[in-house]
Amino acid sequence: MSVQFFTEYPLWFILFCIAAGGGYAFVLYGRGHSILFDNNQKLWTWVIAVIRFLSVSIIAFLLLNPLLKYISSEVEKPIMILAIDNSESIINQADSALYRKKLTNFFTTFQNQIGNEIKVQPYLFGNKPEVKDKPDFKGKQTDISALFEEVSNVYSGSNVGGMVLISDGIYNKGTNPVYASKNTRFPVFTVGLGDTITKKDLKISNIRTNSIAYLNNTFPAIIDVQADKCAGQTYMLSILNGENKVFESRITASSVSDFKSVTVDLEASKPGVMHYTAILTNLNDEITWLNNRRDFFIKVIDARQKVLIAARSPHPDISAIRQAIESNKNYQVEVDMTGNPSLDKAKDFDLVILHQLPAGNNNLPLIEGLKVNKIPLLFVLGRQINLSLFNSLKVGLMFNQTGGGYNQTTGIINQDFYLFETSDALKSNLPYFPPFSVAFGNFSFKDKSQIMVYQQIGSVKTDQPLIYFNDDDNNRYGFFTGEGFWRWRLIDFDRNNNHDVSNDLICKSIQYLVARNDKRKFRVYTVENTFYENEPVQFNAEYYNQSYELVNKAEVKLTLTNEKGKNYNYNFSRTTNAYKLDAGILAPGTYTYLALVISGGNNEIAKGLVIVKPMQLEYIETKANHDLLKQLATSTGGKFVSFEDLDKLAELIKKQGTVKPVMYEQKDYRDLINQKWVFFLILFLITAEWFIRKRNGAY
Repeated sequence: MSVQFFTEYPLWFILFCIAAGGGYAFVLYGRGHSILFDNNQKLWTWVIAVIRFLSVSIIAFLLLNPLLKYISSEVEKPIMILAIDNSESIINQADSALYRKKLTNFFTTFQNQIGNEIKVQPYLFGNKPEVKDKPDFKGKQTDISALFEEVSNVYSGSNVGGMVLISDGIYNKGTNPVYASKNTRFPVFTVGLGDTITKKDLKISNIRTNSIAYLNNTFPAIIDVQADKCAGQTYMLSILNGENKVFESRITASSVSDFKSVTVDLEASKPGVMHYTAILTNLNDEITWLNNRRDFFIKVIDARQKVLIAARSPHPDISAIRQAIESNKNYQVEVDMTGNPSLDKAKDFDLVILHQLPAGNNNLPLIEGLKVNKIPLLFVLGRQINLSLFNSLKVGLMFNQTGGGYNQTTGIINQDFYLFETSDALKSNLPYFPPFSVAFGNFSFKDKSQIMVYQQIGSVKTDQPLIYFNDDDNNRYGFFTGEGFWRWRLIDFDRNNNHDVSNDLICKSIQYLVARNDKRKFRVYTVENTFYENEPVQFNAEYYNQSYELVNKAEVKLTLTNEKGKNYNYNFSRTTNAYKLDAGILAPGTYTYLALVISGGNNEIAKGLVIVKPMQLEYIETKANHDLLKQLATSTGGKFVSFEDLDKLAELIKKQGTVKPVMYEQKDYRDLINQKWVFFLILFLITAEWFIRKRNGAY
């Protein structure tokens, strides 16, 4: 550290400070003035004169506001990112034992090879990047682009000298790594694992089918089969439903690289989740048999549910809502523009959407009849609705109109809404959606937690509902308190190039409204009943007291049982007024669950089933992609080396000279007058002068 000193004034001003000190000392102790000491003590006169000179000069100098500049330097070591592919495809190779032995402790080896002047930062990547140094090669997917995104976010302001990427170049998740590395400001040195030579392999490369089928209907499943170096050989393709074989076909590979798509018509014979397995014959000398088998699941539902949209006149919201509903094959939509369909017709539907109805007294018999028949209703309020008649329906939402105008109202998600899950996409897009037109006034309602979206007028957040649901008298009602949904749908497409957000909003609302009324006091459910083996299995639970109020004071336990009869026990954790459980990652298979709650000596149980699907992506591609690794290295200014030259990598990086330390210089300015030692110096000089004067009898 070095120290420099300067003032706000020219340095020659110091002469004035010296002159002030000298003049002051001369006036007090110079010839012709008061004699302080006798002739034998003139030395003391000179001593205190010098002390007075120094103290006055220093004080005068401080008036120039002198500053001290401290300059310190710090050397930051360069960082070398060492990332190893931790996916299953690495050990799906002939050299898998060698890879395990060499790479398990390679982080320590590489740090020793490259020297302590460079900091080696370990990373493993597969499903996602992780800061770990012991690969286990259990990743079910490979996402290389996520690694670059992670490093870019974490080390954006650091001295990253380069990255070593050890991989087979096979990725099955995320974007192309070459594109993901375009903003990288350091070289990437790639190390190629695996074999780039095509080996004998028979595999199911893809299965294409609908995720939903309807009971007693047939649905197609297209099985893509790739046969490399199997020319002239015959194999069998079989499809099993559980243990029952439902399809079998004999196929002959006609070329060295043979590809065939086999279309199979399957029957949805029972409701629920049907588990199918496609199996290929295991041929001799294949590089692996793991990709000869693949599972797929089909959700079979009883029938489509019918939705009626009743309106008195055309409106763009009607078309927008209809298109959103029709995006889900579970629903069949019909529109009635008479404004007053017959009750006999309407009660055959599972849900009736009343667009700006009631508009007159003639609508009341229809709506009252739908209420009596327990038909769920979704009200869309607007300028044409008769709000007085609407209030007379007593459906759990009342409106007090305080003027004839309309507010332009945007929406805010209610974080306490619990009736169904609101997607992250809706939460992120909602602030950009245009306003609804809502009548000026106040709504009266029962429960704020049933408000899905609050109104926001300008920058003012209100507690008034924009989208609200109500379960009243054993029937469900939904309310869009304004018109303008069609604008949401347009902006949804403009922002996302699809209508997924607006479709999901409408379909989830309908799904909640048409769901059968469930009067069970204890309910356990999952968002989906199928999970991949690399996804955590999560449960939600609700418990209602005797008054059907949602409570969570009691303890809730759950037991999962796999196909072999092994039990796994869990305890739910409490949320605001319900329960949640993360059972973690489970092995593939079918699991039954039994949940138990004990409250007031009463036992309540809930049963169900979840399926964990195997993730087989890492076994589909067996040929390493070194071309991708070479392109990645070239585009970033790095080098590609083979696995055999792994021990030469550290020397290659040091010779390239791109990994260098960075020196930072830091400057710190401090006022001299604030330094404690200056205060004590002046105090010492003044005290010394006073002491010498008193000791020698001066006045």
